Amino acid sequence: MKIIYCTLLLAVLITFSSSSVAQDTTHRVIGISATIQAAQSGIMIPIWIGNHFSIAPSLTLDWGKTIGTDYAIGIVPKYYFKTNKLAPYISARVGFASFAPAEENTTETSTTDLLAGIGFGAEYFFDKSFSFGVELQGNFSKSDHNSMRFGNPGGENFNFATMVSANIYFMRKRK
Repeated sequence: MKIIYCTLLLAVLITFSSSSVAQDTTHRVIGISATIQAAQSGIMIPIWIGNHFSIAPSLTLDWGKTIGTDYAIGIVPKYYFKTNKLAPYISARVGFASFAPAEENTTETSTTDLLAGIGFGAEYFFDKSFSFGVELQGNFSKSDHNSMRFGNPGGENFNFATMVSANIYFMRKRK
């Protein structure tokens, strides 16, 4: 839980300390993104730092009362090449995925896998506050010795993946 609180605190600090370019227009400050990647869904909180860069804490969570809790926490910086209606970007990601079995689940043990990746994608902005996105990814993971998450306990894995997202951004007038 400490990691979640630290990530949220970092997000708030970046939001209030980010500098803006002097113009008389509105700009994106912070948002919320719903993501779907294979069978996993998650959320990201993109925080805009300038016109072309965002950084987003990300979280996925699956819970089963008699099975346990599976979650992943990460950080995803993105650089947007342009921010028109169609906004292509390059991204990176780093984080971890953990499983904590429920007390009733005596057949599985706790595991933590390390994750890193790069992506290339684009968001289509219907207006300044709402977009849909698609991202192609190359992901690397280092599995825990007891983890079957990637079918390679204790091993290293590389895979290609795609992710789709729906994004809502909150705006602020520039000074």
